[in-house]
Amino acid sequence: MMKILNKKAIILLLVLILPVFLTAGVTATYVGEPAITLRVAPGPFTHPTVLGAKLGTFILTSSTGVIYSPAMVNIGEASGATPLTGLMKNWATGPYSIQSNDFYIITAAYPNGLGSEPVLEVLYNNVRPVISWGATAVYANPFYIELYLVNTNNRNRHAQSLYRQAAFFKLDTPYTLPSGFNPLFSVAVANNASTNVGSYTNADGTVNESHGSYVESNGVGGADNTQIINPGSYTNPDNPGQPGFFYGDAPLSVSFVFSFLNPQTSFTLSDAFGSNRTTINEARIEVLNAAQGSTFELLLTFTDTSAAPSFQLFPTTGAGSPINYSLLLDNTFIEKGVAVPWAGLQPGPANNKNIRITGISEAEVLNKVSGDYRGTITVTITNPN
Repeated sequence: MMKILNKKAIILLLVLILPVFLTAGVTATYVGEPAITLRVAPGPFTHPTVLGAKLGTFILTSSTGVIYSPAMVNIGEASGATPLTGLMKNWATGPYSIQSNDFYIITAAYPNGLGSEPVLEVLYNNVRPVISWGATAVYANPFYIELYLVNTNNRNRHAQSLYRQAAFFKLDTPYTLPSGFNPLFSVAVANNASTNVGSYTNADGTVNESHGSYVESNGVGGADNTQIINPGSYTNPDNPGQPGFFYGDAPLSVSFVFSFLNPQTSFTLSDAFGSNRTTINEARIEVLNAAQGSTFELLLTFTDTSAAPSFQLFPTTGAGSPINYSLLLDNTFIEKGVAVPWAGLQPGPANNKNIRITGISEAEVLNKVSGDYRGTITVTITNPN
């Protein structure tokens, strides 16, 4: 089987007359890409020299049907150039070598609805409008803002990348981001139609909340309320979960399938008396999605249903005492509950070892009730890393 006095009080009521700032009821949902990979001409970009990846999408909705002067704020940790490191070349016929190339986060906003002509803006400093620095009103509801990381800082989506073009990067290889890369952004909006981005934001990327407000994203408000890249979205197969993207289709992760050739087998007890060994089954491990020529090692831990230190067989009928036995993986003795390494595993299904039984005491068996005895073996598979 696999398995938290009495004194008078005088209260003065003061009526204060204050100006009222009405904030449009704008909320956002951020949808990060589940597996980020580099591609040629991603999303709205059309030129084949542009290489990049979509990071995610902000979807803004307004209870009033209008959004004023939207902007990306708190963006300082990932504005301007972000280097990607990996195999690339400096000219068309040149050799590949490990180098770094600057990429930029660009927003693609759709003020006339998703699918219409987007407005592109490159993230710089701590604040960047997604439409214009001037006072604007967006009537698209919902309003979509996509984020891309690309090898250009040109706001023309049809323009070419002038320095290191997409063809200078090596397909089907990973590219790494700076260690600890974890941008946290917020979207902000103005409170009314006459307020521009510069009037309601501060140079440090914060929002002057008498003129504008942070947009609550996925139920969280305030500054830095959205993690732009989930660690699970990184696709560098050499360092999964670490900042890095694959160029091309994301490689499937290596997986292992363990099975017994037969789910249930029988044998004659006398075949395993003393030092005799009898093969009762065959264990098989299939290695999936691995490159040919690679090898792997897994740890197998064998247990059964008994509490004894040895493996045991129990009579299928009655209340007789169990029979002790030893188990082997090919010719390697298995200690119950202790991991046994299986090294040299290769891609494909051709990884097989025999399961053998030995060490049954003939004298012990002679004193047992006659009949059938049964045992259940459970194998737990772990990675030594």
